Amino acid sequence: MNDFDGFRIQLLIDEDGDWIAHFVEMPNISAGGTTPENAIEELRIAWRLVKESYRQHGEAVPMPLREAA
Repeated sequence: MNDFDGFRIQLLIDEDGDWIAHFVEMPNISAGGTTPENAIEELRIAWRLVKESYRQHGEAVPMPLREAA
């Protein structure tokens, strides 16, 4: 999923049966939907907007830390 710049995605289902997708490394960036695919698509949109905000404020866009092999 190149759309997420290497961040790992976790999918959860809440008590109401809705799906939540978030970055493992940044759980504060999340999105929800009625299906896993919808939640991932909403996360894709959210991530695009978050990156745009970082750039507009002159800040570096976060990148996931790589684990040592």
